[in-house]
Amino acid sequence: MNVASSIDHGIELSRTESTLRDAATRVVRRYLHDLNGSDCRDLYALMLRQVERPVLEEALRHCGGNLTRTAELLGMNRATLRKKLDELGIAH
Repeated sequence: MNVASSIDHGIELSRTESTLRDAATRVVRRYLHDLNGSDCRDLYALMLRQVERPVLEEALRHCGGNLTRTAELLGMNRATLRKKLDELGIAH
């Protein structure tokens, strides 16, 4: 049994969750392979930093720039969304 299947034992994923998880798995696996033995000590933080911006940008684009709809889509408060957009320098 691999790590992913042991973690998700008994949890049914929706098609969207499964697709996102599969994409993340492929990206992380490829990144680790490309390290080719080089040291990496902050993979978790690196992934969060690299993924946050495109997630926010694409959600904003998908919602036509509407912050209320974008915040709802992301499952966060509108003020939190505005703060994150400002921190990342994303126009809104």
